[in-house]
Amino acid sequence: MNLNQRNLVILAASGCILSFTSCVSSKKFKTVSSELEAAKATVEQQSTQIASNSAEISQLKAENIKYGQEAEACRKAKELVARKYETLEKNLAEKGTSMKKIREKAQAAMDKFEAGGATVTYKSGLVHIVFKDDFFFKNNSSQIGIKGREALNTVAEVLRENPGVTAIILGHTDTLSIKGKADNWSLSTERANAVIRILHDIYNINPARLTAAGKSKYSPIADNSTEEGREQNRRVEIVLNPNLDRLWDLMEEQ
Repeated sequence: MNLNQRNLVILAASGCILSFTSCVSSKKFKTVSSELEAAKATVEQQSTQIASNSAEISQLKAENIKYGQEAEACRKAKELVARKYETLEKNLAEKGTSMKKIREKAQAAMDKFEAGGATVTYKSGLVHIVFKDDFFFKNNSSQIGIKGREALNTVAEVLRENPGVTAIILGHTDTLSIKGKADNWSLSTERANAVIRILHDIYNINPARLTAAGKSKYSPIADNSTEEGREQNRRVEIVLNPNLDRLWDLMEEQ
């Protein structure tokens, strides 16, 4: 092999080596570039997640502050009620009574009514006393008999012992037509008025404390399709409403 041939071989080999080196570098570059892009995407995703977490943390902090303020307000309100109750107990004790005695007095009154044949319930701060109509009246009548007057004497006693209490008397009927009466409104109203007249005329209860109303058949407590249901619906209801103004005045005397 002469000199020229040898030089050609060397040049060819060198070209192959350079070409191979260039190929390898290009592949590595592409790989690294791909890895960098993936890392960049991961960083952006994590940055977004961090920003979202930060927003949630800020919201939770704000809510925690709000709930803390509400809890403090509830604590203060509870303390205020406790102080007012203590003040009320103290003022009542100075006047020779207490909340316990007031409750005992109310319960004793309810026992009297139940002994007199009434059903007594306590709802929303009001005492409801219910008598069946035959306890007071004869059939389709609005005249109150002796037994009914004796029962109303118990009502009058409670009203006299509690001058701040008012009474609403409600007459109720069933759905049957009333012979000799214009309608059920008439009978229910006449019966409520009859109760008020006994309380005022016989037992001297101030009429300003008494209210009469006829509910007719429109406030049933049982099924009017049966005799048992109609018997329950024919009733006189006396609602005692205590005047608590003085109690609130006592609570304010601090």
